[in-house]
Amino acid sequence: MLYARSTLSRAALPVCLLLSLGACGQTPAPPAAAVMPASTPEALATRTREMPRDDALPVTGLDGGAVRSFLVSQYGDLAQLSGDWPGTPVAEGLGNDAASREVCAREAIGTPDAPAELVAICGVPDDAGHATTARIDFFLLRADADTVSADARTHMDGFGSTGDVAGVDVRRFGPRLYGFVVEDGFTGQGITIGNSSLVLPDGDGFKVAATLRSSLDNLGAMAGCAERDDCAPDAAYDLSFELDIDDRDASAAAWPLRVREQGDACGRRVERTHQVPFDVASGTWTVPASLQRDGCD
Repeated sequence: MLYARSTLSRAALPVCLLLSLGACGQTPAPPAAAVMPASTPEALATRTREMPRDDALPVTGLDGGAVRSFLVSQYGDLAQLSGDWPGTPVAEGLGNDAASREVCAREAIGTPDAPAELVAICGVPDDAGHATTARIDFFLLRADADTVSADARTHMDGFGSTGDVAGVDVRRFGPRLYGFVVEDGFTGQGITIGNSSLVLPDGDGFKVAATLRSSLDNLGAMAGCAERDDCAPDAAYDLSFELDIDDRDASAAAWPLRVREQGDACGRRVERTHQVPFDVASGTWTVPASLQRDGCD
């Protein structure tokens, strides 16, 4: 059973996707992000996005018609900014899977002098099975004369299950750094794990710069042992992890993360905050084991 994401699945659900334990995930990469997409055919107007302190700058996107023309060059004539389309990519490097695709994230991140957008295309492969991962293409698009070209692009197929993910958003991770947050997860043997993966631009491509928990519980397993009347004492856990970005340093290449963990873990009430620093050398966040665990500890 799947946690649906968008118009492909027609309903927005929580951060976990249901799958056999161990069938999803992917590993982190560095810089690029913003907020959930304006997937409309119209041009994204120049706008001022909330910035840390008082250094607000106009954030400028691309003409919607030019973005759609770019998508047509990658996926064929049926590609569009709103709604899904069938088929196989026509451009190299995007895989050859027939799938139902849609724009699952689109956000302006440029300036008036250099308009730019981050765009993600999510695809559910035809005849996707329980263990089938989603197909996601990430693009950093910039204006190129009267057209749009990709400064960076990467095809990934390691997220989600049943061909889908819970969601894709664009977020700001540094003064001049934007990237994607991919939400996915799985359930197996009564344990449900939700993940947040941070995908950043990396040269002419993208990479996963961090993967950390967004939720963790064994409620299904506890329901089963309660029916059998053989639950171990204090064996239940039900935890949530709220991701925040510490944007106080205006000179940072990328900001550190703060993750607030709360809930119940094997007889203990948990309320704590994890600090996740960014390692400039590797272009990734240093995620502690406690934010990648599968149980109470």
